[in-house]
Amino acid sequence: MVEVWEQTGREVVGADDLSLIQDALVQRFGSESSPASIARVLADHGARLRHPEILQADTHWRERQHVFTTDELAFESIDTALAFIEKLHGQPAIRPSVQQIKHELDYVAMSPKAPANRRTVAREVAQWLTVWLQNPQIFPEWLDLRRATNEFRELFGTFPIPQANTNDQSAQIGENEPEKRP
Repeated sequence: MVEVWEQTGREVVGADDLSLIQDALVQRFGSESSPASIARVLADHGARLRHPEILQADTHWRERQHVFTTDELAFESIDTALAFIEKLHGQPAIRPSVQQIKHELDYVAMSPKAPANRRTVAREVAQWLTVWLQNPQIFPEWLDLRRATNEFRELFGTFPIPQANTNDQSAQIGENEPEKRP
């Protein structure tokens, strides 16, 4: 850490320096340290710190760390996608991570190398995340409505629609059966 900092020739350490040092750590050791940890080591060796930049860099780094597991991000089925969405509820601070996941899902949805079912799930979840990013407060109700559409049922089958968002007993449908109208 100190060696990379000394090579920059700077007395004051900012976010760019921390990023450079993190890259060097990954390259040399295969893992990175938090910006705050790096800053502490550098301060112990006489570096002056741009504290607001250090705090912001550390906050962004921590937000990106371990928000979701690899299994949660597999999106191999609509069930795994629904489990992922459940984890989003009540976590608006993960917006940057969700934006990155949406970007990656858009890529998978367009990739001819991905299996067709995976592209379909990726396209669906990217749509969900678009709505979540636009308005997380309405998202649960929107998802209930989306899951009740014929298009969703044709693509993914039927699922019991969660009743947590409504007290309307007439909205309940039989297990895995679409509502029948006369």
